[in-house]
Amino acid sequence: MDKLFGIDFGTGGCKAMVIDTKGKVLASVFREYPSEHKKPGWSEQDPSLWLDALTAAVGGCKEQMEDGFEGLLGLAVTASTHNAVLLDRDGKVIRNCIMWNDQRSGRQSARLREEFGDKIFEKAMAMPSPTWTLPQLMWVKENEEENFRRIHRLMFTKDYIRSFITGDFVTDVVDAQGSLFYDARKKEWSEELCKILGLPMETFPKVVQSKEIVGRVREEAARLTGLPAGLPVIAGCSDTAAEDLSAGAVRQGQIIVKLATAGNVNIVLDDAKPHVKSFTYPYSVEGKWYTVTATNSCASANRWMRDAFYPVEKELFEAQGEDVYLYMNKQAEQIPLGSDGLLFHPYLLGERCPYFNPDARGKFFGVSMMHTKGHFARALLEGVAYSHPLLAVNIS
Repeated sequence: MDKLFGIDFGTGGCKAMVIDTKGKVLASVFREYPSEHKKPGWSEQDPSLWLDALTAAVGGCKEQMEDGFEGLLGLAVTASTHNAVLLDRDGKVIRNCIMWNDQRSGRQSARLREEFGDKIFEKAMAMPSPTWTLPQLMWVKENEEENFRRIHRLMFTKDYIRSFITGDFVTDVVDAQGSLFYDARKKEWSEELCKILGLPMETFPKVVQSKEIVGRVREEAARLTGLPAGLPVIAGCSDTAAEDLSAGAVRQGQIIVKLATAGNVNIVLDDAKPHVKSFTYPYSVEGKWYTVTATNSCASANRWMRDAFYPVEKELFEAQGEDVYLYMNKQAEQIPLGSDGLLFHPYLLGERCPYFNPDARGKFFGVSMMHTKGHFARALLEGVAYSHPLLAVNIS
């Protein structure tokens, strides 16, 4: 039986799935990993945890199939986008990866908008904000000078994982676009934008289309992960671009709503139509574009609720092999619409669309003596839901 293998490294964990060529799921595994929030607005991950999750996910999928990886045709790796993994000359990770939802570079973003905003928007189709690689690296340059000097290569999450598997130094057009160093219309890294931080062009990987085969599983990677040696591996793309494509969005004007770590309302376009209040990327379908509007904290807000409000229940349910989220949902279901006046602003890591305010913070308000944990669980879900109509208005 012919099989296809996809692995996604989302912000909350690694999702791996093997399907046949008709789309039937043959194996599926999820492995959660943490983000580190050392200061308000900060969000980092240790790339070594991604490699641990890769090995666990590959092994888990293989165990679920009687014939293992027999008939496997290829592998694709996707991930949350434009998370820069900084490597030194020995190929070692310099520091934890600053994630797309990290807000520490707010001041750097403001200065970039003031000094280079028009130039950046013309080439990169987005205004500087803390979600992009350029402001994040400016923060590193200004606050971790030695780490910045050590940068020899820059890779993004999926590319770091895939390079571990194949040894390539490649990215795709979607991740390149999210860096603010790439000129998508010319389909090349912009020397002018790279000069803003003084980064050599050689720092950045070769850019290809998402569907291109960029390498094969190395013998060493096969030994460490259990993947078949020699298996073809394609470049892959951002998790959002892959999800939108898998939902069937390929034509002009098709809209997709995504509820993940962040919440998105996206639209597929035949031509790029950049706007300062949205993000425009080349699509995983060559020749198409997609525009994204996003609220920073969606499922991640619910995960925070689980860890902050339900730690005892989480431990008890996990010990029984059950999902504490189902318990949280049941509590929320028992509360009336509107949560008896309890409201939640889901700005736990600042906010992107439509406010673009890295200093925004979450808030429960209207709290009274009658409110229970179930009220807070429901108010959080409602607050996240209320953010999405703003995204739809923004994208229109």
